[in-house]
Amino acid sequence: MVTVRSDEERVQSIINFFKDYKFYILAVILVSAILVGGYFFSKSVKSNQIQAAKVLYEDWQETQVEEDREQLFQNLTESYSDTGYSHLALLKRGSDLAKENNLEESLDIFYQLKENSDGFFGNNLMNGIARTNIARISIALGNFEDALAVLEKYSNDEDAYTHELKGDALSGVGNDDLALQQYQSAFEKYTDNGLRNLVELKINNLNTNE
Repeated sequence: MVTVRSDEERVQSIINFFKDYKFYILAVILVSAILVGGYFFSKSVKSNQIQAAKVLYEDWQETQVEEDREQLFQNLTESYSDTGYSHLALLKRGSDLAKENNLEESLDIFYQLKENSDGFFGNNLMNGIARTNIARISIALGNFEDALAVLEKYSNDEDAYTHELKGDALSGVGNDDLALQQYQSAFEKYTDNGLRNLVELKINNLNTNE
């Protein structure tokens, strides 16, 4: 036999439900409100940080007084280390030092960029650029193990240049067989004939030494 409930009974059952579970319902509402509020607050703070970093970056670019430039650089890269403007400043400073052949200082800057752009919420593009430059400079300084360590993250789906750098580092530590594999991968992935010729020369040199 089907029991037919009146509208009053339905309303009363709803009221009873809320009475029985009111603390749980209020808790869910409160937690949801906190999470939503926290999200928008965090977004607002992040936006303000980016704007402040933008101003510092522009001032750093325009200022000619070396002491002022250095202070702006320190403020930008330390106080706003996770912003894109801080990453750009580190990239520019590291690249400029490398062009001046100041490799040790350049290496320190690129390590700082790697640390600041690393992690789950990091900047993968900047992190990859930092690691590539660390490897390149480490190889130039003869620190082949350091180059291999920093490139270890990119064990799959590397681009041609990363393969070439791994080949250089492996060749530097005397692991010619693995170096040849990396050079071969670089040769296959490069589309520029000049770069392919350069890698082919490295392959031939290793084959000659065997």
